[in-house]
Amino acid sequence: MPNSLHTRDKIIRNAISLFNKKGYRATSLSDITKALGMSKGAIYGNFLNKEEVAIASFDYAVSKVIDQLSADISAQKTAPLKLKAILTYYGKYIENPPIEGGCPIINTSIEADDNHPDLRLRVVDTITRIKDSLKKVIARGIQEGQLRENIDIELYATMFYAAIEGAIVMSRVEANMKSYSLIKKGLEMQIDALTK
Repeated sequence: MPNSLHTRDKIIRNAISLFNKKGYRATSLSDITKALGMSKGAIYGNFLNKEEVAIASFDYAVSKVIDQLSADISAQKTAPLKLKAILTYYGKYIENPPIEGGCPIINTSIEADDNHPDLRLRVVDTITRIKDSLKKVIARGIQEGQLRENIDIELYATMFYAAIEGAIVMSRVEANMKSYSLIKKGLEMQIDALTK
C-alpha cells in the first residue's frame, strides 16, 4: 500500500472511533491529529475537510459491519436461520462492537439528522441497503417454501430491523443485555411462527 493510502487508511480507522464516541460536532481535526500523532497537514493532504473525514470514516465502519454480518448470514442455508443469525450477530455486536463506541449507524443517525446532510444521506442509504437485504432473505424464503406466503415483506423487514436497532439503543443505555435479549426472543418466536 502506498504511503499516502496508508496514511489515509490510518486516519479513517482512528477517526471513526472518535466520531463514534464523541460525536461529529464535538470531534475536531485537532482531536484526530492528537490521537494519531499527525499534523493537520497529513489530514489536509488526504481530505478536504472534517466532513470528508467523517464520511470516509462512516463508510469504513459500515463496510466493516456489513462484511461481518454478510458472512454470518451467508453461512446459513435457510431464510429462518439467516434471520436468526442476524439476531445472534447483533447480540454479540452489543457486547463487543467492531467499531469502538457502538453502532455507527445509530450514533450517526442521531447526530446527522439535522446537522450533517451528507452524512444523513449516507445513513439513509445504509438503512435502505440493510432493509433491502432483509427483504431479499424473506422473499427467497417465501419462494423456496421456508416461510409463509402471506408475509408483507416490506413491513416485516422494516419492523425486524427497527426492533433490532431499538433494542441495541436500549441495551447500551441500560448497560445490560436484558432489552436486547427480550427483543431477540420475541423476534425468534415470530420467525418460528412464520416458518412453514
